[in-house]
Parts: sequence; structure tokens; C-alpha cells
Amino acid sequence: MQNDSNKINTDSSKIFCTHCGVTNSATNYGCDRCGEKLIKQSDVDKTSLSKIICEKCQNYDYVNSFYCWSCGCEITSKNPVANNETLLDHQSKTNEKINPKDIQINKPISRRDKINRSGDKKSEVPKEIKGWNWAAFLIPPLWGLFSGVPLAVLMLALYLPIFSDGMRAIALIGCSLFLGIRGNELAWKGKKWKSVEHFKNVQKKWLSWAVVLNIIYIIIILYSGSLSI
Repeated sequence: MQNDSNKINTDSSKIFCTHCGVTNSATNYGCDRCGEKLIKQSDVDKTSLSKIICEKCQNYDYVNSFYCWSCGCEITSKNPVANNETLLDHQSKTNEKINPKDIQINKPISRRDKINRSGDKKSEVPKEIKGWNWAAFLIPPLWGLFSGVPLAVLMLALYLPIFSDGMRAIALIGCSLFLGIRGNELAWKGKKWKSVEHFKNVQKKWLSWAVVLNIIYIIIILYSGSLSI
């Protein structure tokens, strides 16, 4: 059995959702963000299902877990282990390469780099995705609808007849600039993303769509103008 003294010290009043990785109170039944049932030490100890070992804290997790319930690290190895088998025992048996850096129990864990906190309103935005978002600037309502940013969708309300043309133009420009600057941050916190790379790839696709749609819009405007002459 694993020695509890070798595990990373964690706040016993907090546990992590094994589905989305968000921190929850240990007294919760379900996750505050995704609603999935929270897995606790007692659940893992009693289960007859396959288990895996977290490479950071060396606690057991369910084999279908995405994040460790104890330390919140993303699960990278899905190889089941036998009951009471330690990480070193398992790696030796399966001839996996053992990286000493991965089993330094007291090594600090970078929450920003190691844990996917997307979808959490209080999460820190990874520095890799900070910056201007052209899709949020060019097609805010459509981009916001699929990026978890309801503020962008609400911009459609500016087209109601209660707003004058001048007021509408100023508001649209202001909101578009705001979303261009803060779009990445709002989208990262607005929904769950698989990873930083996944987020960046999706935003690149949105940029392509934004360019295409704006070109089509300009062509339609020019064509309509030529017909009215």
C-alpha cells in the first residue's frame, strides 16, 4: 500500500472534479461546474473497477478519470494498475521509462501549466492565449455563441429599432474592440476546452471564418450598391 507520507499535501476540505478538474468543497456531492459526481478517496478504495496511479501525487484514481481527485493534475497515463501496486512497481513491470522528475513528490505543481482550468470563471488565463482575438472583433455574435461568451451574443440587441444609428455604431465599435482585447480571456473562462492547443486551433478556424464572412458581406454590399445606381 502507498505510504501517505509520500503524497502531496492537499487541503482536505477541497477535492478536484475528475471530469473537468475544477476545485470543489469535499462536502459536495456533485461538481459545481459540470455537475458530475465527485470521486473521493473512499470511493476509489472501495471500487472493484480498474484503477490508475496519478504520477504526481501517487494516489489512486478511476481508470476513466481525466483529472486526479486529490491534486487536480491532468491524467496522462491510462494504464490500469493492480491493487496496492505503486507507481514504481507498475512502471518497472510494464518496462515504462521512469523519469525521476515525474516522481519527485515534493516538487511544486504549476497549476497554470499542469491543470486545465478552462470553464472556471476564477481561473487564471494561460499566457499562451492572451492577446488580440480577430474573430471576436469581426464576428462577435456568431463567435460568442459558440465560444461561451454570451456578452457577444447580446450585441444583436443593438440592432433593435430603439437605438439610433449613431448610438448603434458607437456601441458596436466599442463592444467589438472590447471583445477583440478580452475575447480570449472570456472564451477560456466561458467553456471547457481540451487544452491550450485546442483553444488556439479553434480560434484560428474562427479567424478563417471571420475573414470569409466579412469578404462575402463586403461583396454583397458592393453588389447591392451597384444595382441601386
